[in-house]
Amino acid sequence: MNLVETLSQAARQWPDRPAVVEGEAVLSYRDLWREVEALRARLENLGIGGGQGVGVLGRNSRAFVVSALAASACGAVVLPLHPQLRATELAEILALAPLTAVISEAATPHRLEGSRDEVSLLDGTPLAVTRRAGVPPAPLVPWVPDAAFLRFTSGTTGAAKGVILTHRGVLERVAAANEGLGLGPEDAVLWVLPMAYHFFVSIVLYLSVGAAVVLCPDLAAESLLDVAERHRATFLYAAPLHIRLLTAEPSGRRLPASLRRVMSVSSPLTPQAARDFHARFGVPVSQGYGIIEVGLPVMNIAEAAARPEAIGRPLTGYDVAVLDDDGNPVADGETGQLALRGPGLFAGYLAPPLPAETVLRDGFFLTGDLVHRDAEGLLTIDGRSKTLINIAGHKVFPEEVSGVLDRHPAVARSRISMRPHPQFGEVVHAEVELAEARSASAEELLRFCRQHLSGHKVPASIDVVPRITLTPSGKVRYV
Repeated sequence: MNLVETLSQAARQWPDRPAVVEGEAVLSYRDLWREVEALRARLENLGIGGGQGVGVLGRNSRAFVVSALAASACGAVVLPLHPQLRATELAEILALAPLTAVISEAATPHRLEGSRDEVSLLDGTPLAVTRRAGVPPAPLVPWVPDAAFLRFTSGTTGAAKGVILTHRGVLERVAAANEGLGLGPEDAVLWVLPMAYHFFVSIVLYLSVGAAVVLCPDLAAESLLDVAERHRATFLYAAPLHIRLLTAEPSGRRLPASLRRVMSVSSPLTPQAARDFHARFGVPVSQGYGIIEVGLPVMNIAEAAARPEAIGRPLTGYDVAVLDDDGNPVADGETGQLALRGPGLFAGYLAPPLPAETVLRDGFFLTGDLVHRDAEGLLTIDGRSKTLINIAGHKVFPEEVSGVLDRHPAVARSRISMRPHPQFGEVVHAEVELAEARSASAEELLRFCRQHLSGHKVPASIDVVPRITLTPSGKVRYV
């Protein structure tokens, strides 16, 4: 069974139930399937299919859901793209992933080279399909015959990795995750995370079990409370930023009684933030550990209230190891690198082509995250990998930010680090060493970053320093 057959089955099983709710518009499962089939036919008439790479560029919307599923129905390998990508970032992604076409909202500010066709959904929503110039209609990853989905782990420099998932892999991890979440056709999911980073696991999970995906128009706490109340949301899947924003909302309003579960993912949630949310709204916050190469294999369900600092236990079917630098298991209570194996593992990396088997160790994926496991088996994050920065659920690699700063003519080299932030959890900080006889202010360097980086990747602060320490091999020393 592939992703589209799963949606077809959902449309037959729950035809009249709401699938996607956007504002006052409600798209039933029957109508969602009709929209997907109609757009699939239009895309196939344009020659799209056969394992070609197809990007879907857009905001959280019904159109994004339909476009991604229709492209998948054509047999394409789908790469969701965030609408806030800068032109330079998008260009670098397209250099790494030779997409045959990109589907976007007709009004998108991005202009891609190639032939452009205007199409509309059945509800009249206009879309643009850009066939990219110079890209032959060939399979994107011919060495993965069941490929369904591609997503980059971070930005668009050499540090980025294009993760490939198969139809089977996505459905395996969706089924495994719902063993923990227990969602079904009576659920309404309050959706606040960017679809570009969460579509082919989270959204597919909700649609596969007949739940309603309720879209929020913005991230204001008042909007979340309004939408949750209006549509009687039962589940909130969010980042720590949303948890803090809701807790800090000044009116004293409550979430609806229908909301029975809240899960925080993407970056660690502080125990105090979880306790504050629980105290105000009466619902404990479960932490979940998700990573694109594996899925959502660890959740804190039963002990969310008593142990809010823990990310939980592995779900059925997943094995966890906590390893030292030599790959040996550490004792309970000691910190080590989290390693995971189980259903739905990724198929490999895009460029250079690396099958997962060449990356895994004894079937385990090494996450780079540091954890400890207590005597009861609960896992708690102790720290991130040495350089990875998490900003309100978005992962940023320092190498990407350095790659931009180092392009400035006045910069000799730069070093990127994390600084804690009360709302976003972490933000980017930069140290810059200027080239000899050159000058530049921190504000000038920030303006340069804003031209070439998405907003969450722009440093919150820049210090111009006399010298940045290098390793013996001439690389910037981070530790």
